[in-house]
Amino acid sequence: MNNLTKIVAAILVAAALSLAFVAWWLGSRPPPTITVAPVAIAKSSRQYEVVVAARALAAGKAIATDDISLVTLPINPAGAYSQASSVVGKIPLIEIGTGTPITESGLASGLAVKLADGERAVAIPVDEIIGAGNHVQAGDYVDVFFTLKQGPDVERTQSRLLMSRLQVLSYGAAVIGAAAAGGNMGAIPNQQTPQASQQAQSSQQAQQAARTAVLATPVADVNRLLLATQNGKLTLALRNPSDATTPDPALFAPPAAVLVGKKDLTRDQQQALKRADNQAFAGMEMNGLAGDSNTAPGRKPVANNLAAQPAAGQARGANTSGTVEVIRGTQRESVVF
Repeated sequence: MNNLTKIVAAILVAAALSLAFVAWWLGSRPPPTITVAPVAIAKSSRQYEVVVAARALAAGKAIATDDISLVTLPINPAGAYSQASSVVGKIPLIEIGTGTPITESGLASGLAVKLADGERAVAIPVDEIIGAGNHVQAGDYVDVFFTLKQGPDVERTQSRLLMSRLQVLSYGAAVIGAAAAGGNMGAIPNQQTPQASQQAQSSQQAQQAARTAVLATPVADVNRLLLATQNGKLTLALRNPSDATTPDPALFAPPAAVLVGKKDLTRDQQQALKRADNQAFAGMEMNGLAGDSNTAPGRKPVANNLAAQPAAGQARGANTSGTVEVIRGTQRESVVF
């Protein structure tokens, strides 16, 4: 029994010595070296080229080359530009301070930037007949014809060209400048994937279901388009984009305006009345859109709903006679006098 106790004690002493040696060895080792990952260093030192305002930019004024500069920043703001050419000519929606990065959200976009000076985007209702069998596409040029039926404000049913060579900014869901669904794959039906074919079919269905078209209209002609839309029937006639022929309004008498300029205007103010925006403000009446049929060649003016009287100085009972057309509402008849 004593021998067994001695053996166990010897084993425990040897184990204690072994553990002490291991503890000394671990304590004498140098501390591990911490290395920085190369990727983290590269990320922290990365720089970005960003277009910023070189001076305060006013809202609504196109950006010029001297208004911007290219700087290097440690961050890349969302929607920022890295090339100056991508910003020149664009219009800020709000004032941009000096040194502020120019971003997409701060610049005008959409149909408004597709309009030329003096143009307005006007929406008109369309269907398959008005839209040339739904073959009108965004970006096309069209002639707008209109038809007026005889009525209280229209003496004769008529049809004529209202405006020529207007560009279609959008037709249904299609917008000018937007990429068509399916891309160029539609030109190669045999290589068209099922997904592209489905997208092209959906685009065609949306085109057929178009209910509105937006036209780039000169501001002086907006009144014409609105009156014709509300009182007549419009038709869009497609034309070749390279065909630049248009009618000359100077060859025809202009319709009377709703508002008449003052009598005591200076010469400069009288010239200002001819500006497109002032002409649009003056407006036009329905009879101006339909044309003054009472003064047409070969037709004598008559009073509405009243028979015309013999001309002044003509003796009653003279051998001379004539006819005059009398209009009572929608009824017309010729009266001999």
